[in-house]
Amino acid sequence: MKVFEYIVLSLALALPVLLTLRDCAAKVHLRLTRGLLVSLIIAVEQALLVLLGMLMGNLLRLGIPEYDNLVFLGLMLVVALRMFFNAFRKPKEKDAVVFDISRLGTVALLGLATGTNTLFVGIGLGFRTLLEHDIWAVSVPMAVSVFLLGYLGIMMGRQGKELRRRRWLLIATLFLLLYAIKGVVDA
Repeated sequence: MKVFEYIVLSLALALPVLLTLRDCAAKVHLRLTRGLLVSLIIAVEQALLVLLGMLMGNLLRLGIPEYDNLVFLGLMLVVALRMFFNAFRKPKEKDAVVFDISRLGTVALLGLATGTNTLFVGIGLGFRTLLEHDIWAVSVPMAVSVFLLGYLGIMMGRQGKELRRRRWLLIATLFLLLYAIKGVVDA
């Protein structure tokens, strides 16, 4: 059951990456084979960021389950609120931030920029679980879901497919909140 929970969590964190890569691929011409490399780089960065966050959370852990659960819930709520307010922000088509994902340096920095939520979630997870117990259960679903949804975003951007940004961000927020509530109830 724990792996299924991590899959839901990784989907919640991969959906904003899908939207970002879709916007970038709509403006920059990119071959699909190059899109595979872009998706792979961002997926590896996201998996490493969640593991780094878990390591930081393990180091900062208080050892008192009541307080550790509150820190976990607080970090999850911060990330969920960031996604929620981002969903209701007025879209400005002229001012849309688009990155040149044809350059690998930009892709590496884009992976770090989109990984701030992942890092915060990883820190929260570190307050609840030990890194050595859940290293594979967290990193593999994160890497696979970011890779697949990132590549899907690149393909949709190349074809000019429109996405309802607000809907997908609200779904990601819902997944994140469900995971946070389930984590607090189980504790």
